[in-house]
Amino acid sequence: MYFNLDKRCQEILQRIMYAGGYLKIQDIAQEMHVSRRSVYYDISKINEWLQEQGIDTLVAERNKGISISHQQVQQIQDVFAHMEDMIYHVFTPEERMHIIICAIIVRSKPLYIEDFMEICQVSRNTIINDLKSVTSFLDLYTLKLIYDMKEGYRIRGDSIKRRAVYFMLFPSLWNYEKRKIIQIGDDERMHEIWHTLKDIEKKLHVEFTSGVLPTLALFISCVEHRNDVLDFHDMDKEEIVSTKEYALVQEYFPQLKADEKIYITLHLLGSRLQTIPMNIMNEQGETYFYAQDLVNEFERLSCIYFNRREELIQAINAHLKTSLYRYKYGIQLGNPLLDSIKTEYDELFELTRKSCSRLENEMGCLISDAEVAYLTLHFGAFLNSNQRKTNQNSLKIAIICPNGIGTGNMLRSEVASLVPQATEIRNIPLSQYNEDHNYDVVISTVVLPKERKLIVVHPILTDQDRVTILRKCIASEPAENMQIQEIVRLASRYIKGEKLDAFQQDLHEYYSKLQIPSVPSRNYGKQLYNYLGNDHIQIYKEHYDWKEAIQLSCQPLLNAGSIDSQYIDAILSDQEQKGLSMFLGDGLVLAHAAIDKGVHHLDVALTTFQQPVIFPNGQKAQIIIALCAEDQTKHIRILKDVLDIFSKKKNKDHLISLSDPKEVYAYLKEITNHEIA
Repeated sequence: MYFNLDKRCQEILQRIMYAGGYLKIQDIAQEMHVSRRSVYYDISKINEWLQEQGIDTLVAERNKGISISHQQVQQIQDVFAHMEDMIYHVFTPEERMHIIICAIIVRSKPLYIEDFMEICQVSRNTIINDLKSVTSFLDLYTLKLIYDMKEGYRIRGDSIKRRAVYFMLFPSLWNYEKRKIIQIGDDERMHEIWHTLKDIEKKLHVEFTSGVLPTLALFISCVEHRNDVLDFHDMDKEEIVSTKEYALVQEYFPQLKADEKIYITLHLLGSRLQTIPMNIMNEQGETYFYAQDLVNEFERLSCIYFNRREELIQAINAHLKTSLYRYKYGIQLGNPLLDSIKTEYDELFELTRKSCSRLENEMGCLISDAEVAYLTLHFGAFLNSNQRKTNQNSLKIAIICPNGIGTGNMLRSEVASLVPQATEIRNIPLSQYNEDHNYDVVISTVVLPKERKLIVVHPILTDQDRVTILRKCIASEPAENMQIQEIVRLASRYIKGEKLDAFQQDLHEYYSKLQIPSVPSRNYGKQLYNYLGNDHIQIYKEHYDWKEAIQLSCQPLLNAGSIDSQYIDAILSDQEQKGLSMFLGDGLVLAHAAIDKGVHHLDVALTTFQQPVIFPNGQKAQIIIALCAEDQTKHIRILKDVLDIFSKKKNKDHLISLSDPKEVYAYLKEITNHEIA
């Protein structure tokens, strides 16, 4: 984006520009996963670039960090606006690897090392090293990089997988192609096709995920004259051909082969932000029941009962209607947000992955981690049910997230939790964004150059993103803003010019620090062993029937005042009605009921039975974990530990063999900490 700054410098500068206040060097280092020394080095490179542009440099203030003035931001944006035609850019090794792979896949002529040197603007030795990385990357997808003196570099392997790799990688390169920093294919033909696809988008009355249409446009421009063999022998082609998407592809691209038209249609069906039209599957069709079963399984494993259950089922139904094509035909391999989701929502991701086991059995195909990550966002978006406060001084927030409907909903849910005083939080499609709006704050995952109320965040929020949101929203609240403006008005009698601007910025920073003492985070609770003191571990050697076993297992919760007897009655009633639903695995029961059935606060107890307990359905259990949850999130860490620990038979067998509660506690603590390490 900033051409002669490397990618990390670009991101650091962007974070500083849209931070809404001071950013500490340590916070930048933690977010970028680098040392403080590296950040200082990057700041020096940024300052060299700023000096070249005639812009004041960044200064790190002691005990405050780095901030940037509105004037500096405006000057930097003006420079970017005049640099559209510059072609110099420092690519990261990963970007060069992606460029090389995409160039080979869409090539219209033989490509050699010299061609890659020209595109990436690096030396021969650098490209030779990059090709080694390309080989390693392709191995992950059972593809092979080959070289021929006449044909140059090619990628050998399944044609669907080759294409899937391209569709996974090129969206991250689109910004460079658009700005003519790189040119991988026929630029003129690509843009012609892109405008055609935008016409199709309008006729379908949908919006596609960011980067999909230009990626598809470049791909179509290169396959028009190729003879790839596509294996769709298991596909119900009539279903695809009957769609409006196929009819439009047929109308606009009559020159394509029949299988290529189907392939393009699959991408249009599998990449939209909205639901797939009902001319494919009716509302109560196959994917609706898959979604219903997935939500049932998630609730069973997580002890979470969704307030907006039907809405969640419909959201996952809409997602599955598109992703079903990806599952069946392998048209997409990756999720660029996977690592961020696994890092930021680790516990939710694991619960979702385990819930998907049932879905895999029903659908008869594996669900990749990339797809689990998308489903994690859907579940996460429905976890927080905070009611926003009514406030006579309204605070309205717009969210722009062209990264998918699940990502947008999760972002909205997080913002609602962070800013409960907001009276309106609305997701707006990028295509409908207008600079002339009445929102107090605009939160976006893409830069909107002329937006004055902008907060730029990652699609998956980091801790620093959360602080920035809180800062901006506090500063934008009418009551707070009026108070600050009144102080500034009085100070203007004594302070003039730039010093007054600095004073106002310091005031905003001061108020932010008062109200944001630490980085906010989700409360997924403590680890399992933290709750198992004070007689919360029991061992029984005698034989008991299942009702007695449940009552004994819940007794520590009752003694602690965490529940009343109504909760135990609810568990017994649920077990009689739902049978196997409380079994998490062989020999393990998770006894729980709804929050409103007599729960006072979060608690958990573990009981082992030397003699197996036989339940009405014939299933036997020797470990019963009694859990009472007080909300939808604080027990999630407990559940992750339970699923991690008790998924291993050796752990269950060892726990059953122990005869002292202290030994049980010590063993649980040991293996929990071992899992973390």
